[in-house]
Amino acid sequence: MKRFLLILVALVVTTGAIAENITVATLNVWSGLTYDGVFRVGEYEDRATRAFRFDLLAKGLRTLAPDVIALQEANPLPDYANRIGTELNYDMTFDVRQAGVRIGPVGLPTNLREGSVILAARGRGLTPAVTKQLVGPGAGNVSAFQFSAGSQVVGSQIDVGDQTVHVFSTRWTPSPQADRDRLVQLVNEYDEGALAGAELTRLMSEAVAGSERRREEARETVVFINELAGESPVILMGSLYALPDSDEIRLLREAGFVDVWSVVGRGAGYTYDATSNANIIEHDLATYPGERVRYDYIFIRGDGIAARSATVVFGTPTYGVHPSDHYGIVAELRVDP
Repeated sequence: MKRFLLILVALVVTTGAIAENITVATLNVWSGLTYDGVFRVGEYEDRATRAFRFDLLAKGLRTLAPDVIALQEANPLPDYANRIGTELNYDMTFDVRQAGVRIGPVGLPTNLREGSVILAARGRGLTPAVTKQLVGPGAGNVSAFQFSAGSQVVGSQIDVGDQTVHVFSTRWTPSPQADRDRLVQLVNEYDEGALAGAELTRLMSEAVAGSERRREEARETVVFINELAGESPVILMGSLYALPDSDEIRLLREAGFVDVWSVVGRGAGYTYDATSNANIIEHDLATYPGERVRYDYIFIRGDGIAARSATVVFGTPTYGVHPSDHYGIVAELRVDP
Protein backbone atom coordinates (compact mmCIF):
# COMPACT_ATOMS: atom_id res chain seq x y z
CA MET A 1 0.00 0.00 0.00
CA LYS A 2 2.81 2.39 0.91
CA ARG A 3 4.54 1.66 -2.38
CA PHE A 4 1.32 2.34 -4.31
CA LEU A 5 0.90 5.73 -2.63
CA LEU A 6 4.49 6.66 -3.43
CA ILE A 7 3.94 5.78 -7.09
CA LEU A 8 0.71 7.82 -7.16
CA VAL A 9 2.47 10.85 -5.68
CA ALA A 10 5.27 10.49 -8.21
CA LEU A 11 2.80 10.40 -11.08
CA VAL A 12 1.06 13.55 -9.86
CA VAL A 13 4.36 15.38 -9.48
CA THR A 14 5.73 14.34 -12.87
CA THR A 15 2.56 15.08 -14.81
CA GLY A 16 1.78 18.32 -13.00
CA ALA A 17 -1.85 17.17 -12.71
CA ILE A 18 -3.37 19.03 -9.78
CA ALA A 19 -6.88 20.14 -8.91
CA GLU A 20 -7.90 23.63 -9.97
CA ASN A 21 -10.46 25.94 -8.42
CA ILE A 22 -12.66 28.03 -10.71
CA THR A 23 -15.48 30.48 -10.05
CA VAL A 24 -18.71 30.50 -12.03
CA ALA A 25 -21.60 32.95 -11.97
CA THR A 26 -25.16 32.97 -13.26
CA LEU A 27 -27.68 35.81 -13.51
CA ASN A 28 -30.98 36.43 -15.24
CA VAL A 29 -30.18 39.98 -16.38
CA TRP A 30 -33.88 40.85 -17.03
CA SER A 31 -34.69 41.96 -20.53
CA GLY A 32 -37.03 44.64 -19.16
CA LEU A 33 -39.63 43.61 -21.75
CA THR A 34 -43.32 42.89 -21.31
CA TYR A 35 -43.26 40.41 -24.24
CA ASP A 36 -46.58 41.88 -25.42
CA GLY A 37 -46.85 43.64 -28.76
CA VAL A 38 -46.64 42.98 -32.48
CA PHE A 39 -44.50 45.70 -34.01
CA ARG A 40 -42.62 46.43 -30.78
CA VAL A 41 -42.96 44.75 -27.39
CA GLY A 42 -43.54 46.90 -24.34
CA GLU A 43 -40.66 48.02 -22.12
CA TYR A 44 -40.85 48.59 -18.37
CA GLU A 45 -38.11 51.21 -18.17
CA ASP A 46 -36.54 54.01 -20.18
CA ARG A 47 -33.27 53.71 -22.07
CA ALA A 48 -31.23 55.56 -19.43
CA THR A 49 -32.32 53.20 -16.64
CA ARG A 50 -31.60 50.15 -18.78
CA ALA A 51 -28.11 51.51 -19.58
CA PHE A 52 -27.48 52.17 -15.89
CA ARG A 53 -28.46 48.61 -15.02
CA PHE A 54 -26.05 47.31 -17.65
CA ASP A 55 -23.23 49.42 -16.20
CA LEU A 56 -23.96 48.08 -12.71
CA LEU A 57 -23.85 44.53 -14.05
CA ALA A 58 -20.57 45.05 -15.93
CA LYS A 59 -18.92 46.71 -12.92
CA GLY A 60 -20.09 43.95 -10.60
CA LEU A 61 -18.85 41.18 -12.88
CA ARG A 62 -15.48 42.87 -13.29
CA THR A 63 -15.16 42.94 -9.50
CA LEU A 64 -16.18 39.29 -9.11
CA ALA A 65 -14.02 38.20 -12.08
CA PRO A 66 -15.53 34.71 -12.48
CA ASP A 67 -13.91 32.25 -14.85
CA VAL A 68 -17.28 31.48 -16.45
CA ILE A 69 -20.51 33.49 -16.60
CA ALA A 70 -24.00 32.44 -17.76
CA LEU A 71 -26.51 35.21 -18.49
CA GLN A 72 -30.16 34.75 -19.39
CA GLU A 73 -32.67 37.19 -20.93
CA ALA A 74 -29.92 39.19 -22.63
CA ASN A 75 -31.52 41.55 -25.15
CA PRO A 76 -30.91 42.50 -27.91
CA LEU A 77 -28.54 39.88 -29.27
CA PRO A 78 -25.89 39.93 -30.62
CA ASP A 79 -25.34 43.53 -29.44
CA TYR A 80 -25.69 42.67 -25.76
CA ALA A 81 -23.26 39.74 -25.98
CA ASN A 82 -20.70 41.74 -27.91
CA ARG A 83 -20.88 44.64 -25.49
CA ILE A 84 -20.60 42.62 -22.28
CA GLY A 85 -17.78 40.54 -23.78
CA THR A 86 -15.89 43.70 -24.67
CA GLU A 87 -16.53 45.33 -21.28
CA LEU A 88 -15.13 42.29 -19.46
CA ASN A 89 -12.52 41.31 -22.06
CA TYR A 90 -14.00 37.79 -22.06
CA ASP A 91 -14.66 35.32 -24.84
CA MET A 92 -18.37 34.89 -25.40
CA THR A 93 -20.91 32.79 -27.23
CA PHE A 94 -24.70 33.15 -27.35
CA ASP A 95 -27.97 31.98 -28.86
CA VAL A 96 -31.35 33.67 -29.34
CA ARG A 97 -34.33 32.21 -27.46
CA GLN A 98 -37.13 34.63 -28.30
CA ALA A 99 -37.31 36.79 -31.44
CA GLY A 100 -40.83 36.74 -32.93
CA VAL A 101 -40.75 36.51 -36.71
CA ARG A 102 -37.32 37.37 -38.09
CA ILE A 103 -34.83 36.75 -40.87
CA GLY A 104 -31.41 38.16 -40.07
CA PRO A 105 -31.66 41.68 -38.62
CA VAL A 106 -35.16 42.26 -40.05
CA GLY A 107 -38.27 41.18 -38.19
CA LEU A 108 -41.05 41.86 -35.73
CA PRO A 109 -41.15 42.80 -32.92
CA THR A 110 -38.31 45.15 -33.73
CA ASN A 111 -36.87 45.20 -30.19
CA LEU A 112 -36.99 41.47 -29.37
CA ARG A 113 -33.88 39.29 -29.86
CA GLU A 114 -33.47 37.78 -26.40
CA GLY A 115 -31.49 34.76 -25.26
CA SER A 116 -28.58 33.31 -23.31
CA VAL A 117 -24.91 34.33 -23.25
CA ILE A 118 -21.98 32.28 -21.96
CA LEU A 119 -18.73 34.11 -21.24
CA ALA A 120 -15.35 32.76 -20.21
CA ALA A 121 -12.07 34.35 -19.24
CA ARG A 122 -9.52 34.45 -22.04
CA GLY A 123 -7.47 31.26 -22.28
CA ARG A 124 -10.30 28.96 -21.18
CA GLY A 125 -10.90 27.75 -24.75
CA LEU A 126 -14.61 28.64 -24.87
CA THR A 127 -16.24 26.86 -27.81
CA PRO A 128 -19.15 28.14 -29.96
CA ALA A 129 -22.66 27.56 -28.63
CA VAL A 130 -24.61 24.40 -29.39
CA THR A 131 -28.34 24.81 -28.76
CA LYS A 132 -31.22 22.47 -28.02
CA GLN A 133 -34.82 23.60 -28.35
CA LEU A 134 -36.71 22.46 -25.26
CA VAL A 135 -40.40 23.29 -25.71
CA GLY A 136 -42.39 25.72 -27.83
CA PRO A 137 -41.42 27.27 -31.16
CA GLY A 138 -37.72 27.66 -31.82
CA ALA A 139 -35.58 30.67 -32.57
CA GLY A 140 -31.97 31.16 -33.52
CA ASN A 141 -29.31 33.69 -34.36
CA VAL A 142 -30.26 33.77 -38.05
CA SER A 143 -34.03 33.38 -38.12
CA ALA A 144 -37.12 32.84 -36.00
CA PHE A 145 -40.80 32.08 -36.58
CA GLN A 146 -42.55 32.37 -33.22
CA PHE A 147 -46.06 33.32 -32.20
CA SER A 148 -45.65 32.06 -28.62
CA ALA A 149 -42.84 31.62 -26.13
CA GLY A 150 -40.15 28.99 -26.57
CA SER A 151 -37.26 27.82 -24.42
CA GLN A 152 -33.81 26.39 -25.06
CA VAL A 153 -30.57 25.29 -23.44
CA VAL A 154 -27.23 26.58 -24.71
CA GLY A 155 -24.08 24.49 -24.34
CA SER A 156 -20.37 25.21 -24.65
CA GLN A 157 -17.04 23.87 -23.38
CA ILE A 158 -14.10 25.27 -21.45
CA ASP A 159 -10.67 23.96 -20.50
CA VAL A 160 -9.77 23.51 -16.85
CA GLY A 161 -6.28 22.09 -16.60
CA ASP A 162 -6.35 18.91 -18.66
CA GLN A 163 -10.12 18.55 -18.27
CA THR A 164 -12.85 19.51 -20.72
CA VAL A 165 -15.79 20.89 -18.76
CA HIS A 166 -19.19 21.32 -20.41
CA VAL A 167 -21.07 24.51 -19.51
CA PHE A 168 -24.80 24.99 -20.09
CA SER A 169 -27.14 27.96 -19.65
CA THR A 170 -30.92 27.81 -19.77
CA ARG A 171 -34.08 29.74 -18.93
CA TRP A 172 -37.25 27.75 -18.32
CA THR A 173 -40.85 28.91 -18.45
CA PRO A 174 -42.05 31.18 -15.61
CA SER A 175 -45.48 30.71 -14.05
CA PRO A 176 -47.21 30.83 -10.67
CA GLN A 177 -46.00 27.92 -8.53
CA ALA A 178 -48.06 24.75 -8.16
CA ASP A 179 -46.69 23.78 -4.74
CA ARG A 180 -49.14 22.93 -1.98
CA ASP A 181 -48.48 26.06 0.11
CA ARG A 182 -49.14 28.40 -2.82
CA LEU A 183 -52.33 26.59 -3.90
CA VAL A 184 -53.65 26.66 -0.33
CA GLN A 185 -52.84 30.36 -0.17
CA LEU A 186 -54.85 30.97 -3.35
CA VAL A 187 -57.86 29.10 -1.94
CA ASN A 188 -57.63 31.09 1.30
CA GLU A 189 -57.54 34.36 -0.66
CA TYR A 190 -60.67 33.22 -2.52
CA ASP A 191 -62.44 32.30 0.77
CA GLU A 192 -61.55 35.73 2.19
CA GLY A 193 -62.99 37.48 -0.86
CA ALA A 194 -59.60 38.82 -1.99
CA LEU A 195 -59.70 36.73 -5.17
CA ALA A 196 -62.56 36.20 -7.62
CA GLY A 197 -63.49 32.71 -8.74
CA ALA A 198 -62.37 33.31 -12.32
CA GLU A 199 -59.02 34.65 -11.14
CA LEU A 200 -58.55 31.65 -8.83
CA THR A 201 -59.21 29.27 -11.72
CA ARG A 202 -56.83 31.16 -14.03
CA LEU A 203 -53.97 31.21 -11.54
CA MET A 204 -54.37 27.53 -10.67
CA SER A 205 -54.49 26.57 -14.35
CA GLU A 206 -51.37 28.62 -15.10
CA ALA A 207 -49.56 27.06 -12.14
CA VAL A 208 -50.32 23.49 -13.17
CA ALA A 209 -49.58 24.12 -16.86
CA GLY A 210 -46.33 25.91 -16.01
CA SER A 211 -45.14 23.06 -13.81
CA GLU A 212 -45.93 20.49 -16.52
CA ARG A 213 -44.04 22.55 -19.09
CA ARG A 214 -40.99 22.89 -16.85
CA ARG A 215 -40.97 19.14 -16.23
CA GLU A 216 -40.75 18.67 -19.98
CA GLU A 217 -38.00 21.29 -20.13
CA ALA A 218 -36.13 19.42 -17.39
CA ARG A 219 -36.39 16.11 -19.25
CA GLU A 220 -35.21 17.64 -22.53
CA THR A 221 -32.35 19.42 -20.75
CA VAL A 222 -31.13 16.13 -19.28
CA VAL A 223 -31.34 14.36 -22.65
CA PHE A 224 -29.36 17.10 -24.37
CA ILE A 225 -26.64 17.19 -21.71
CA ASN A 226 -26.34 13.40 -21.72
CA GLU A 227 -25.91 13.39 -25.50
CA LEU A 228 -23.40 16.22 -25.54
CA ALA A 229 -21.36 15.69 -22.37
CA GLY A 230 -21.64 12.01 -21.54
CA GLU A 231 -19.64 11.33 -18.38
CA SER A 232 -17.57 14.53 -18.60
CA PRO A 233 -17.83 17.18 -15.86
CA VAL A 234 -20.87 19.42 -16.33
CA ILE A 235 -21.90 22.84 -15.04
CA LEU A 236 -25.56 23.72 -15.61
CA MET A 237 -26.62 27.27 -14.74
CA GLY A 238 -29.78 29.19 -15.30
CA SER A 239 -33.05 30.74 -14.32
CA LEU A 240 -35.33 27.73 -13.93
CA TYR A 241 -38.38 29.33 -12.23
CA ALA A 242 -38.81 26.13 -10.21
CA LEU A 243 -38.67 25.70 -6.44
CA PRO A 244 -35.88 23.58 -4.92
CA ASP A 245 -38.31 20.84 -3.80
CA SER A 246 -40.35 20.84 -7.04
CA ASP A 247 -40.77 17.91 -9.40
CA GLU A 248 -38.78 19.82 -12.02
CA ILE A 249 -35.69 20.08 -9.83
CA ARG A 250 -36.18 16.53 -8.59
CA LEU A 251 -35.81 15.33 -12.19
CA LEU A 252 -32.39 16.96 -12.36
CA ARG A 253 -31.30 15.46 -9.04
CA GLU A 254 -32.41 12.01 -10.17
CA ALA A 255 -30.25 12.48 -13.28
CA GLY A 256 -27.20 12.99 -11.07
CA PHE A 257 -27.10 16.79 -10.89
CA VAL A 258 -26.04 18.37 -7.60
CA ASP A 259 -27.59 21.69 -6.58
CA VAL A 260 -24.53 23.66 -5.48
CA TRP A 261 -26.46 25.94 -3.15
CA SER A 262 -28.04 23.04 -1.27
CA VAL A 263 -24.54 21.64 -0.61
CA VAL A 264 -22.44 24.70 0.26
CA GLY A 265 -24.82 27.69 0.36
CA ARG A 266 -26.00 29.33 3.57
CA GLY A 267 -29.59 30.31 4.23
CA ALA A 268 -32.50 30.23 1.82
CA GLY A 269 -30.53 31.74 -1.07
CA TYR A 270 -33.45 33.73 -2.46
CA THR A 271 -32.75 35.00 -5.96
CA TYR A 272 -36.22 36.48 -6.61
CA ASP A 273 -37.31 38.66 -3.71
CA ALA A 274 -40.38 40.87 -3.99
CA THR A 275 -39.69 42.33 -0.54
CA SER A 276 -36.35 43.91 -1.45
CA ASN A 277 -35.71 44.03 -5.21
CA ALA A 278 -36.41 47.52 -6.53
CA ASN A 279 -37.28 46.35 -10.05
CA ILE A 280 -39.87 43.84 -8.84
CA ILE A 281 -41.44 46.37 -6.49
CA GLU A 282 -41.50 49.30 -8.92
CA HIS A 283 -42.98 47.33 -11.82
CA ASP A 284 -45.17 44.94 -9.78
CA LEU A 285 -43.54 41.83 -11.25
CA ALA A 286 -44.25 39.39 -8.40
CA THR A 287 -46.80 36.63 -8.97
CA TYR A 288 -48.03 37.14 -5.38
CA PRO A 289 -47.33 39.68 -2.60
CA GLY A 290 -44.15 39.06 -0.63
CA GLU A 291 -42.80 36.46 -3.08
CA ARG A 292 -39.36 35.26 -1.92
CA VAL A 293 -38.03 32.21 -3.74
CA ARG A 294 -34.92 30.63 -5.20
CA TYR A 295 -35.42 30.41 -8.95
CA ASP A 296 -31.78 30.50 -10.10
CA TYR A 297 -29.37 27.60 -9.84
CA ILE A 298 -25.89 26.28 -10.41
CA PHE A 299 -25.77 22.51 -10.82
CA ILE A 300 -22.75 20.27 -11.27
CA ARG A 301 -22.44 16.66 -12.35
CA GLY A 302 -19.66 14.19 -13.02
CA ASP A 303 -16.57 12.76 -11.39
CA GLY A 304 -13.85 15.27 -10.69
CA ILE A 305 -16.00 18.33 -10.02
CA ALA A 306 -17.12 19.48 -6.58
CA ALA A 307 -18.64 22.55 -4.92
CA ARG A 308 -16.61 24.61 -2.46
CA SER A 309 -18.76 27.71 -1.82
CA ALA A 310 -21.75 29.65 -3.11
CA THR A 311 -22.94 33.22 -2.58
CA VAL A 312 -25.92 35.31 -3.69
CA VAL A 313 -24.73 38.45 -5.50
CA PHE A 314 -26.19 41.66 -6.98
CA GLY A 315 -28.58 41.99 -4.07
CA THR A 316 -27.53 45.51 -3.08
CA PRO A 317 -29.03 48.47 -4.99
CA THR A 318 -27.06 51.46 -6.23
CA TYR A 319 -29.02 54.71 -5.99
CA GLY A 320 -32.12 52.57 -5.52
CA VAL A 321 -31.51 50.46 -8.66
CA HIS A 322 -30.69 46.74 -8.87
CA PRO A 323 -28.92 45.36 -11.96
CA SER A 324 -31.82 42.94 -12.53
CA ASP A 325 -35.09 41.71 -11.09
CA HIS A 326 -33.19 38.55 -10.11
CA TYR A 327 -30.16 38.19 -7.88
CA GLY A 328 -27.24 36.11 -9.13
CA ILE A 329 -25.22 33.25 -7.71
CA VAL A 330 -21.44 32.91 -7.70
CA ALA A 331 -19.89 29.55 -6.82
CA GLU A 332 -16.37 28.28 -6.40
CA LEU A 333 -15.84 24.81 -7.82
CA ARG A 334 -12.95 22.38 -7.67
CA VAL A 335 -12.08 20.49 -10.84
CA ASP A 336 -9.79 17.48 -10.45
CA PRO A 337 -7.42 16.36 -13.21
